[in-house]
Amino acid sequence: MGQRTVKLSAARKRRLLDDGFVVVPGVVPEARLDAALREINHRLGTGHHPSKDVYADDEDYLSERSDSPAIMALLYESPLWDLAQSLLGEGDVERPSQGQIALRFPAAKDEHDGEVHAHIDGMWSKNNPKAIERFTMCAGILLTDLPRKDMGNLTVFPGSHVRIAGLVKRSGTGFWKTRLVDAIDLPEPEQVTGKRGDVVLFNFQLAHDRGRNIAAPIRCMVYFRFSHKNAWRNDDVAYLRRAMTDPWLEWPGLR
Repeated sequence: MGQRTVKLSAARKRRLLDDGFVVVPGVVPEARLDAALREINHRLGTGHHPSKDVYADDEDYLSERSDSPAIMALLYESPLWDLAQSLLGEGDVERPSQGQIALRFPAAKDEHDGEVHAHIDGMWSKNNPKAIERFTMCAGILLTDLPRKDMGNLTVFPGSHVRIAGLVKRSGTGFWKTRLVDAIDLPEPEQVTGKRGDVVLFNFQLAHDRGRNIAAPIRCMVYFRFSHKNAWRNDDVAYLRRAMTDPWLEWPGLR
């Protein structure tokens, strides 16, 4: 039996265009989720981790890159790879060679410092101040259920991709050398909820943050970042500006 396909409905395409993100239910098969989660939990139990990447911190967030078979099967042995190509162009998508395992541990106390850490991946952050690593689309796979808020949910700022495009039109790309919250008024945040196996797709340019986890389970997600073949033209300033003022330039499946 061949692998099933997943396509976005017109309503989900509209949500992606307007808000910059959409949740697609039931993309990754249960067996692939179980294999990946088993490997991750084994790593937690043995302490055998690759070097933490720049998104990790000292307390409640573990982030690491992995190219293990169980992690890569989430992408290539599920409908996700075909879904990515249907949006970014058949044959025009660079094949991801690794995924980002992102764990959000329960907080010791039910409190929040109120600070907003909104960012765009690959751009300026206090942990990675020199990075410019543009891509086209990010896909986050839920390995654990997130039925409600404050479970370590990915937090997005719907429509921020449009506001950032306007900022680039007015002021160029220099804003990414500072904190995003100092450069633009952000929309109200939304915490992404869903079930294990669901995938949240979002535009590279969408501002997002990580939410607090005051629930009991560890929040577990794996992210894959997809680059249209033209996204690597980082040294072409004119193309970079064009892509950032037209967030859907590299998305023929939405145009």
